[in-house]
Formats: sequence, C-alpha cells, structure tokens
Amino acid sequence: MQNLTVWQRLSFACLLSGLSVSAQAAGVSPALKQLVQSFLQEHPAAQAARADLERAEAEARATGQPLYNPAVEIDYEDATDITKTVGLVQTLDWAGKRRARDTAGKDSLRAAQAALAATRQQMLGELLTELSGVVTNSEAARLARHRVQLLDDFLHLAQRRYAAGDVGQTDVDLAQLAASEARMQAAAITADAAATEARLAALVQIPASGWPALPTLPDGVASFNADELLQQHPALRRSQAEAAAARATVAIARRDRRPDPTIGVRGGKEDDDGLVGLTVSIPLFVRNTFRAELDAASADATRAEQTYYNIRRRASGALQAAAQRYRLTRTALDYWEQTGQSSLKDRVELLKRLWETGEISTTDYLVQLQQTLNTQASAVALQGSAWSAWIAWLEASGTTENWLGL
Repeated sequence: MQNLTVWQRLSFACLLSGLSVSAQAAGVSPALKQLVQSFLQEHPAAQAARADLERAEAEARATGQPLYNPAVEIDYEDATDITKTVGLVQTLDWAGKRRARDTAGKDSLRAAQAALAATRQQMLGELLTELSGVVTNSEAARLARHRVQLLDDFLHLAQRRYAAGDVGQTDVDLAQLAASEARMQAAAITADAAATEARLAALVQIPASGWPALPTLPDGVASFNADELLQQHPALRRSQAEAAAARATVAIARRDRRPDPTIGVRGGKEDDDGLVGLTVSIPLFVRNTFRAELDAASADATRAEQTYYNIRRRASGALQAAAQRYRLTRTALDYWEQTGQSSLKDRVELLKRLWETGEISTTDYLVQLQQTLNTQASAVALQGSAWSAWIAWLEASGTTENWLGL
C-alpha cells in the first residue's frame, strides 16, 4: 500500500510539473555523431532506402517527359502512277495525361524522400536502443560482479568466524547458498550484456576507441503542439504523399479514358504532280471504355487515404503515450537520484558492522544485503527504462535526428 502511495505521488507530481527539453541533446560527443553518421552511411537498409529514392527520382523525371514521340512515314506506290510521299505523324496529348503523370511522379518522389527519412529514424532508434542497452547491461553486470564479491567476502568471513566458534554451521550454509545464487545471477546478467553488445556490433562496427558515451537524458518533455509534430513526422509525410499519389493516379485513369488524336502530315509526288496530305485519326473507346481501371484507381486512392488517417490516429495516441511514459519514468529516476541513491551509499558497510557486532543475525544480514543490492539493480533497470521511454518519444515525435544534431 505504501508503494502505491509513492507512485500516486509521482504520477501527480509528473502531471503538474512543467518539464522542458531543448531541441537537441546536451553533450552529443563527436564520437557518437561519427558513429551515427557511419551507421547511416554504411548500413544496407539505409543504402536500400537511398536506392529507392534514386529510383523515384528517375521515375519522376520519366513522368515529366512527353508521352508520344513523332513518327516518320515513307510511302512508295508503283501503280498506274508512281506515288512517293514522306510524312510526319504525331499523337497529341489532348487530355493532359502528361501533367497528371507528372503530378503523380512528384507525389511519389515526396513519398520516397519521406520513406528515406522514416528509415533513418527507425535505424537511429534501433541504434540508440542497443547502445543504451549496452550501457545499462554493462552497469548491471558490474553490480552483479560486485554482489558476487561481497557475498564471497561474507562467506570467507563467516567461515573464519565459524572456525573461531562465533557462528554456527547454519550461518555458513546460508552464506554459501547466497554466494552460489549470486554467481548464477551474475552469469545470466553477463550473458545478457554480451548478447546486447553482439547485437550492437552487428549493426555498426565497433570504433577503435570503444562505444561512445550517450548524452545526458533530458529532464522531461516540453509542452508540444501535437499537430505540428505529426505534420513533420516522416512516416506520416510518407503516407500523406502516397495518398496524394494515389489521388493523382485517379486523375491519370480519368484522362486515359479520353482518346488522343493522331495528326499526320505528308508530302510528295504522284507521277509528276505535287502531293500534300493531312490525316487525323481518333481511337474509339467502344469495346473497352477503361472504366474498370478508373474504378480500381479510385478504390486504391480511398485505401491510401484511409491508411493515412489510421496511421495519423495511431501516431497521435503513441505521441501522447510516449510523452506521458517518459515524464513518469524520468520523475521516478529523479526521485531515486535525489533520495534513494544517497541512502544506499554506506548501507552495505553498516550492515556488515551490525552483523559483526551481533546486533543482527546472519539471516537478517543476508535479507537486508540482498534487498540493498536488488534496489541498486532496480535503479539500473530504471535508468534503462528511462532511455527506452526517451527513445520511444523520439520515434513517436519524429525528432531523433534533430535531437542528435544531424
């Protein structure tokens, strides 16, 4: 019940506090920035996204070109009279199909640009997650080794006191069990730390100087305009551009239902007489009116628009949830740093002195020592949770690159 009251106070204080954070991280080291830039430059996912952008740029240039090329016609007829003509034939873009395709191409290009930005943000989120995991798990492994050292020292002390007749065999057995449990926990935590570092090494090559330090976590999330953040979010810009391209495809399908005339001009000779001719042909969309293609394009445009609305709705909820999650986690971390951290600083030595003087039993000593060490481990886990919450906010707000100063 007491813990619940503390969390209620934290939540209430979090809701009332006006926390603020700058647009860029404080203390982004040159080593971290170099690591991030190398990661974005060399990773296959980033290179694939850049290739998609180059394809979209080429397609946009293609859609801006004229649809029809002129054709040269040469005719020779040897009958009663010899007829020789040379003509030029050109189909006219009477319905404005080139403009419609050009609009769709530009929208597709904007979608590809936003897709590249979204890919970069997703990659940066993954990199920061693994990098913060390395930091957190390394600290957890250090605490686990410290736990092993403390309990090994306690076991040796208990064995000496048992030999002197100060404690019983039960006390030695308890110390042995605690030391064995600490070793098992340390092995599992160290394995997790090694796995996290291996995942990070699979993302980006380990720098010669080692992994760079992370910036200081911000004090909180400033008040923000959700609409402005969502409007600039790469994933939403991509979905919005795709919806616009789908609407432009409807315009293309509508114009494709309009026939384009073909005009031909020819000149030559029929026997000894000069000859000039003009031909005009217009296709008749009778057997195929291309209505099905228009219906399909309209349905696809509706799907793209509704997908955008769905993504925006989810993104809005994720934005608010991420802000609230970080505020709560950061407030809890501040509470620990201001109160709990200092109270545990000398507690281990105090417990050891109390046990040696006989003021507490071996069981009480081990219980309180384990509680103290578990609290320190929980604080490390809370630090990792704070980083996870902050990265989630950066991804939800689409501000990862801005925060890193890219």
